[in-house]
Amino acid sequence: MKKAGLLLAAAGLSVVSSIAVANDFTTVSRVRYVQDCIIQNDGKMNVYEATLKCSCVIDKLAEDFTQVEFENANAGFRYRNIPGDRGAMFKDDTDIQDGIKSFKQLHGEAYQSCRMRR
Repeated sequence: MKKAGLLLAAAGLSVVSSIAVANDFTTVSRVRYVQDCIIQNDGKMNVYEATLKCSCVIDKLAEDFTQVEFENANAGFRYRNIPGDRGAMFKDDTDIQDGIKSFKQLHGEAYQSCRMRR
């Protein structure tokens, strides 16, 4: 009976760890996001609170996006307002627009969940 319980627990842990790794972002991506987030929220909270909340937001986004999906959606979100031909790709491509729309929604939900002010 104890062996069955241990095997079941080990199987559960392996499933949980593989799920956690599936959408894990690189450290560099997480650090960049947190640094940008702190800069964008300058003056709204102190650096310690901003670090904690911005880290929470990227953790929430990592639950919904793979690394590549996040980087693509984040790039589209950030560069959608580039004027002229350079920004046309971000404005005209429907896949990019759909990704931006999804990113904005999930980003807003993550901000709300982590108690970030807009």
